[in-house]
Amino acid sequence: MNFTDLLKEPQALTGTIAMVNATDEPLIRVIIEVLKKTHADFKLYNCQDAAEIIRSFDLSAEFLKRIHIQTFDTEDAAIEGCLNDLYHGKAEILMKGQISTAKILSAVLKRNAQGAKPFLNHVALCEIPSYHKLLMISDVALNIAPTEEEMKATIQNVVAFSKRLQYQQLHIALLSSVEKVSPKIPSTVQAERLSQYYQSHPIEPHVHVEGPFALDNAIDKRSAIQKGIHSKVAGDADVLIVPGLDAGNVLYKSLTYFGRAKVASLILGAHFPIVLTSRADSIENKINSILVSLKVG
Repeated sequence: MNFTDLLKEPQALTGTIAMVNATDEPLIRVIIEVLKKTHADFKLYNCQDAAEIIRSFDLSAEFLKRIHIQTFDTEDAAIEGCLNDLYHGKAEILMKGQISTAKILSAVLKRNAQGAKPFLNHVALCEIPSYHKLLMISDVALNIAPTEEEMKATIQNVVAFSKRLQYQQLHIALLSSVEKVSPKIPSTVQAERLSQYYQSHPIEPHVHVEGPFALDNAIDKRSAIQKGIHSKVAGDADVLIVPGLDAGNVLYKSLTYFGRAKVASLILGAHFPIVLTSRADSIENKINSILVSLKVG
């Protein structure tokens, strides 16, 4: 499966995407491309008027009526207005605009302070030319050194995400630098404990969580066989759970820059999908991120 398979018939996708500070030309271009591909609407919560930039694209009235702009005096007021609409069902998806990731996610978590605090994690859904299917990687952008309980919460969020994408089987590989458990490499010990936990507490029959795996035997069947590893996950991972942000971020950027991977990037665990892309991401990757969020939203 690739993005073409996953996102076929994008014109059937609907929903309202809320963005704070969508005021620069590249973001407006992404918005317009999504308007052309889908039946989604956008709500922009800006501190600057973006109407002139939008008019420069010479859009038809049909597209213009699907972009709703509110202007606020401060960034904090824009965030508050955006989250109010999300929590009152006036928008279904949050996308980061020209605003710091820490600030927007802090506002989301603060909004939940009165109730159960959600655990948020980043997931990158990657289409890699040399791999036989889409591959999820978590967490490459948010949680620096996840504890065992945070790993479980990450896995729970990823499983829920995969259900919305209609996965029939889910192979989750717990990564380390080696596949043999060593007290000198804490990530192998953590992966073994998690693997044993899920053996005795299976999530669902179609979800398999195993580890530790080195990267090669998680994604390459021949490598796994040569090392004498026999498992349902080895060589056929749908999900790579990385031991920490350092390893995950390096892996992610290696795939996107050297491997030419196409990517959709989201934050999971909130009451709504959060599209989290960077300025360096291609327009295609930003569009893919929005389309995936519409599919699961």
